Amino acid sequence: MAHNGREVNAMGHVRYGWLLPLLGLLASLSGCGFREMLDDYPVSGVQITLDWTGVTKELPETMRVIFYPKDAEGRKVESYLSATGGEVKVPPGNYAVVIYNFNTETVQIRGEENYETIEAFTGHCAGLSTTEDMVWSPDPLYVVALDDVEIEKSDVALQMELKPEAAVTNYSFDIKIEGLERVSEVICNVDGLCGCYFLGKQTCGLCEAPIRVDTKYEGDVLWGYFSHFVLRQQAQTRANAPMMLILKLVKRDNTVQEIKVDVTELITSSLPTEDGLGTDSEVHIEVPVPDGEIVVGELEPGINEGGGGIGGDVGDWDDETNIELPV
Repeated sequence: MAHNGREVNAMGHVRYGWLLPLLGLLASLSGCGFREMLDDYPVSGVQITLDWTGVTKELPETMRVIFYPKDAEGRKVESYLSATGGEVKVPPGNYAVVIYNFNTETVQIRGEENYETIEAFTGHCAGLSTTEDMVWSPDPLYVVALDDVEIEKSDVALQMELKPEAAVTNYSFDIKIEGLERVSEVICNVDGLCGCYFLGKQTCGLCEAPIRVDTKYEGDVLWGYFSHFVLRQQAQTRANAPMMLILKLVKRDNTVQEIKVDVTELITSSLPTEDGLGTDSEVHIEVPVPDGEIVVGELEPGINEGGGGIGGDVGDWDDETNIELPV
């Protein structure tokens, strides 16, 4: 039995002696195949550095980068970076590249399947206590768009130093209003502005609804704030779509006093020049109202002049008084 036992033990050593070299050979072959696979699908490191000098002091939290292949066999690569940049692994090839700040409150992105269709826009103002059809002002949007980038095969990270441009311009204005105590609600918007922005093509589209203006009151002064997408290459006036600021003062007698002002020249003259980068600075415009103020008309008989004011209920708008103000 002992002899048989030693014999079995010896046979076991023989079997394992053959098995170990076999495993080593398979591992060697597998390693060669894996290295060949990596050679077939190589990637290069791309170190992206973003320069915010003169653009904004309040950096966004996250940037999204998309490499769109220009070759039929290429594949789309996307990643997320900090505001200052980061490294992305990209297969060698020719690409169009878009970089923009991510996670904004009102700006939405659609058509991101390719470079020509990726588009920023804002949604309608659902939930507001008004029947007015308006869209939100866009948040600050910063964009880098590169039409032709060649990524070479490299063991060392390729360096890309880029400068974002602000694709949104911000505006403010103030108007003195006499008789503000006779007003229960103010509804304000601007029509004729850009409502979408194609990040890759760098073109804007006319807004499908007026852009809502945020308002606040300080004594007898109404302050307004709004923004819109803009291109430094397109600082021209749209002859068929003037930019109109529309102000509706809903009075406590349920009538509406409407004021319309053509602000086309004010907007277009403040757009960035063709050779200048867009920034997120705020532009203050002087809305041209006669005598520098708006006078709220008297209330219908029977309405108490002393009570109410801003914050009352809004009724029918059938009885409207339209006032066209010259520029």
